[in-house]
Amino acid sequence: MAKDNPTNHPARADKMGARFIEAGLLTETQVARVIELQNSAGLRFGEAAVRLGLLTEQDVQTVLAKQFNYATAVSSESLDKSLEIALAPFGIEAEAIRHIRAELSIRLLHQDKISLAIVSATEGEGKSYLAASLALAFSQMGKRTLLIDANLRAPKQHLLFGLENKSGLSTMLAGRTEISGGTPTESFPHLHVLNAGPQPPNPLEILLQPALTKLIEQLSADFDVFIVDTPAVLTSSDAQTISQQVGMCVLVARQHYSHVADLRQAEAQLRTSGAQIIGTVYNAFTPSDTLAQIDGKGKKLWHRLRTWLSNPTRR
Repeated sequence: MAKDNPTNHPARADKMGARFIEAGLLTETQVARVIELQNSAGLRFGEAAVRLGLLTEQDVQTVLAKQFNYATAVSSESLDKSLEIALAPFGIEAEAIRHIRAELSIRLLHQDKISLAIVSATEGEGKSYLAASLALAFSQMGKRTLLIDANLRAPKQHLLFGLENKSGLSTMLAGRTEISGGTPTESFPHLHVLNAGPQPPNPLEILLQPALTKLIEQLSADFDVFIVDTPAVLTSSDAQTISQQVGMCVLVARQHYSHVADLRQAEAQLRTSGAQIIGTVYNAFTPSDTLAQIDGKGKKLWHRLRTWLSNPTRR
């Protein structure tokens, strides 16, 4: 009986094996070994190659990204290692972020532009991480995306993306620099990041209506999606005025960290300001497990970061 090799299975070799050969990562003999294990153990090609020790997970992700023309940064030194949507784009954490993106896209289906503020009651609940991850996820689907760091008190996005913070939103709103679409990101052609810039002495005053509204309007011809990171709702009034100008917001809570009373107060303050809360992401963070749930209009959908639940459930 002939051995199971690329010449006996040209379609399989063309789809995966040939791509790894072209990339110089596998030989034809090694591809044959991978396909043999793939067939006998019912694995995907990449899983079989990693199990045999012929490829690393990063090798597999790099080739898959090229195959599907999918923007990634699996070897980036500038991105923070927590941004798995960029660094491990075919992992289960990245898939969960895409589920949240899909849910938001459905809820905002009839919007010409997607503009979302990401808010939380207090600091440390994961809003900056979620803002960065969603911006990356929208850009990966070809949407021209601008991530705005409007947290002028304790900005995070320049740290997550490895960017300088000498100028940005604060200098633009203060009239010290011209309005622009921020900095293009390495490996993600559809994503720009607008840093917070230097901390001003009067963050709330320069953020007041209609400053941010006008900035977004000026840039609306260049972007399809605006994701805005904010300070915590209960530490200042910044988040309310930001969310009111952006129009819609997602509230982030964290298991064993967020207090129900704080969430209720934050929700009340946001609604009073005129912001529309379209969902809540529940982030259950432990060293081994991070869960996220998006909840809006009575619908609850569970996902998983790091060790996420593979199937959505309702309760």
